[in-house]
Amino acid sequence: MGSQKKARAHNEGTVFYREDRKRWVAQVTAGVDPKTGKISRPLKYFKTQKEALAYVKQMLEKYSHNLHVDADKMTVKDWLNKWFDTYKVPKLRENTQVSYRGILDICINAIGNMKLDKVQTSDLQYVIYKVIGTDKYRTCQYFRTVIKQAFKRARQEHLIVDNPAEFLELPQKPAKRPFVKPTIEDWKTLLEYPAGFYGWQMAIYTEYITGLRRSELLALTWDSFDIKRDDNGKITGGSVIIDKAMGIGDKDPETKKRRIYIDKTKSEKSVRKLKLSADYCVKLMEYKKKQAAIRLASKTWEHPEMVFTTNDGRYYNPDVFSSLYSRICREKDLKFRFHDLRHDMATSMKLSHIFDVKDIQGQLGHSNVQITLDTYTHIEDEDASRVGDWVDERFKKLIK
Repeated sequence: MGSQKKARAHNEGTVFYREDRKRWVAQVTAGVDPKTGKISRPLKYFKTQKEALAYVKQMLEKYSHNLHVDADKMTVKDWLNKWFDTYKVPKLRENTQVSYRGILDICINAIGNMKLDKVQTSDLQYVIYKVIGTDKYRTCQYFRTVIKQAFKRARQEHLIVDNPAEFLELPQKPAKRPFVKPTIEDWKTLLEYPAGFYGWQMAIYTEYITGLRRSELLALTWDSFDIKRDDNGKITGGSVIIDKAMGIGDKDPETKKRRIYIDKTKSEKSVRKLKLSADYCVKLMEYKKKQAAIRLASKTWEHPEMVFTTNDGRYYNPDVFSSLYSRICREKDLKFRFHDLRHDMATSMKLSHIFDVKDIQGQLGHSNVQITLDTYTHIEDEDASRVGDWVDERFKKLIK
């Protein structure tokens, strides 16, 4: 090694000159290397003493925050993938994992090669405004939520000094879409449409009487129903347990199609028992016979336990169902989304002046206080009977 001219700048690390390389060398004690257990003193070369001193100052400031020794080596892509696999995959439902993965991929595609400790708020703000776009408010909102979590964990693990996602701004929130309440004629229009799906009419009947989420509707199984009969065998009513939801997972590597699966409901508090009218139960049993006949005529039928399937007995893809519904609405000039049918149940219960918020919450399975303005509670037997009587009258109006 050539001769060295050593110098210290206010005791802030070591800077010296290597004659053989004609370069200034900066050396900072970075802490203990977790792989070897030895003190890490990496060297970095610069053309000028000023650059070397600036680097030492920067590194000492970094290590004063007890950052991980490899903090400056990790990229955004490395960290987001590690965070997702370590902290999110074990506890998120599969369809939520897909949503998270989509958000992380947006960030990775935009700034994935950046060093994690170099990311600034402006970099993430760029992704929101320019990559996602100001016209996609909900995606921007979801991006901020997910990325903020990821960088918060990075800070907790001493990979960064500050969380650059802490103060991200969102585009202007669009005006809330007004709720269009379906009329009884609108419901009948949906019922009478020749959808080409053998379960369409029964699905609309079921949505009308229950107000289920789309995922809950398509996950109904025959053993969820309890049909009541009198001593003469006449149907007198029934109930259904809502404890499952249909989800859409990642693409299958072989078929390239997204996996459809049955999971638990949206939350534990979404599990509920709903009363069914006698008229509805009669139609349900007629439909069950219809499905059985179609199943016997089919060469294959994967899911005989399901109430709603494709015409050959497979799970009914929720996205395909939504596309069918949207097409029907366009053709018939109906101005409400499928989720508005669920809101119609809540609105109709409210406008009846019979029920309080807890009754509505129990019927729809809400668990969020902002949705129902109250904490979740199960409907007591007496209240459930009251809801059942009202549902019975509501269904009679539809089938007149």
